[in-house]
Amino acid sequence: MKVLLRGVHLKLTDSIRAYVDEHLVSHLERFAEDEAAEIDISLVDVNGPKGGVDKECRATVSLPNLPIVHVTEAGETLFQAIDATRDRLERALQRTVDRRRDTPSEGLPQDLAANVPTY
Repeated sequence: MKVLLRGVHLKLTDSIRAYVDEHLVSHLERFAEDEAAEIDISLVDVNGPKGGVDKECRATVSLPNLPIVHVTEAGETLFQAIDATRDRLERALQRTVDRRRDTPSEGLPQDLAANVPTY
């Protein structure tokens, strides 16, 4: 899985990168078995030095043959926002995968099925 991580109005330290890898990316790898899968993570400090509940984690997950899933969560700390994003992304991706599995497959169209030789 390709991981794009960026910081907006904040500096990404090695500890933040490690936390994102351990607490967010590693939990989502079970959904992304393909190299074409991509997760774009933006860590944002909305208010800057003013403080408040202004740390956001925005994640967009693109998986082959599935719709794109986008989640934004805010928290007092960056770590709370990352954990909340992980929880919502896991639920959203599981729901998306379950919907794909529940879609009935018609198999071959009737006109093609008639021309398939049986052995």
